[in-house]
Formats: sequence, C-alpha cells, structure tokens
Amino acid sequence: MHRRDVLVSMLSATAALAVTRTAVAQPTPAGAMPTPVYLAMATKGGLFLENTARDAFAKTGNPRVKRFARAEVTEQVNLANKIDAVTGGGMPVGAGGPPGPGGVVGGLVAAPFAIAGGVAGAAVGTVGGVLGAGGGGTPGGMTSDEQKAQILAQLSGMQGGPQYDAAFVNASLQGHREALMIHGSYAQSGEDPALRRVARGAIPLINLHISQLSQMQRMMGAAAEG
Repeated sequence: MHRRDVLVSMLSATAALAVTRTAVAQPTPAGAMPTPVYLAMATKGGLFLENTARDAFAKTGNPRVKRFARAEVTEQVNLANKIDAVTGGGMPVGAGGPPGPGGVVGGLVAAPFAIAGGVAGAAVGTVGGVLGAGGGGTPGGMTSDEQKAQILAQLSGMQGGPQYDAAFVNASLQGHREALMIHGSYAQSGEDPALRRVARGAIPLINLHISQLSQMQRMMGAAAEG
C-alpha cells in the first residue's frame, strides 16, 4: 500500500500498516517495536516532516530555511522509497524527476496538503503550545496524530515571515526528535533485518538535521532578543 494512499486514515486513526513477511512469520521479541507499529509511526512521522517542509519551501524567504526544507523533502522521499522497496509498497514516492525545483521538490510543494478530517478547519493554539502539550497519551511523550494535524493546519494557514520560520523550525525539530526515537528503536531491536538496515541508515541524516534545526532555532532566538 502506498503511503500517500493511506495518509488521511493514518492521521485520524492508529491502525497499523500491513505487516512484512518476516513479521508474519516470527513473534515479536519482548521489548521490541513490532514491525506494523514501526511502519505506521515512521510513515506518519515522515509525512508530517515532508508536508511541513513542502509548506516552508513554498513560503519562506529565509535562504537557510529554504535549503533545509528542500533537503528535508528529498530525505523523506528517499526514505519512503527505501521502506516501500522492502514492504512492496507500490510505485516509489516522487518517481518521475530528480530532486530539486521542477523535479521532486518542485512537484511536491505544489501539491495540496492532505490533512485528516475537519482538523484543518479547527481552531488551534500556537505550534509551540501544541508541541508543549505533551504526547496526548502517545508513547514516549510524542505528539499525537491529532496534534500533528493541528500543527500542519496552522503552518499551512500562516503567512511567510520570521514568525512562520520559527514555527516551522520548532515543529520540524520536534518531528525529527520523534523520528530519531522511532528509527533508533527499530534499528536496535526490530524483527525485520531489511527494515532494521533502513532504520539504521536513516539515523545519521536525522541527527544532522536535528543539529541544523537546533542551530537555526538558536539563531532565530538571538535575533528575536536583539
């Protein structure tokens, strides 16, 4: 099943994706993240990061934020393709052009957001408030599906500018920290060897992006105080 085909249902429910053949054949070791849970969380988290980056790429006037957003979309497209290759997820995400404006990124930022249900029209607080609200009952204090949809809705409704850039950076930083937890957990004890390799390979770039986002966050905070 292609991840874009299930975006709305995955943002509004916690049903797991199809289990890989290894997961069907073997019981999940004690303490390990089950493969269906990994696939569901990685897909939802990746779509959140990709969609926020699409929006930022289209709106921001900050060259550094724009470069980061472009790299983030490419990262999520590549990671989704690797997961699809293991799980038989159908046509690769973003197939049909090389990364960059006019190719993958150019096409993606022009695509409309797919936000679950009526959440996009709901009144929400600030991105910082949503991110600071805890995990909404999700494991490890992670943002819930509803919170992710609220953040996407708010960012898509904001105009570009310094306030938008700061909100995007804050949201993406939280999303990357969650991604590190998801992929790190599966890389350590996941049941499918091929998916463990995918998860392990994702970690260095996630860590790099956390470092870049943290630096941008500090710079934006210093500029706001100055």
